Amino acid sequence: MENVIFEEIKGLNWEFVRKIVKLERRNLGREASINQWVIPVIIRYGKFIVAKKNSTNPNREKDNKKRSMNSDIIGVCELIRDWKRKNTAFIHSFYIDKKYRNKGIGKKFLNKVINILKSENFKVVELTVSPDNKAASQLYEKFGFKKIEFRKDEYGRGVDRYLMRLEL
Repeated sequence: MENVIFEEIKGLNWEFVRKIVKLERRNLGREASINQWVIPVIIRYGKFIVAKKNSTNPNREKDNKKRSMNSDIIGVCELIRDWKRKNTAFIHSFYIDKKYRNKGIGKKFLNKVINILKSENFKVVELTVSPDNKAASQLYEKFGFKKIEFRKDEYGRGVDRYLMRLEL
């Protein structure tokens, strides 16, 4: 697999927002994706981390400055804080672009996200996953996430989810 880098997005850039909207729709479907109104909120008030395919030579210092502009986004993780339970984070979305799945990127990316949360003193991370998404459930379980609750119609009629939790 090509060199993959992980980056927290801290500034608002509308070209980036448009790219993410397209990526969300392609990977999550129109109903499940977030839109151009929610993405800036998560960037400003949550954490927005991306996995990128680095298309430059990582050994050349001059190229490193251009790396972000020349990198394709291949994964997204959107994090928010749980205000009811201190030190708990919620993974709103976590996915790898369909073209790059089954290459170990999701495992590396989730590991990076968990390490970021640990370094910021979070003690618990939760997420929801479709009962039909076996690959995602297996990935989360390998990291120690436990299914703690079945939520019927969590995101609308017929859109059920398992709530999963990991103690950090």
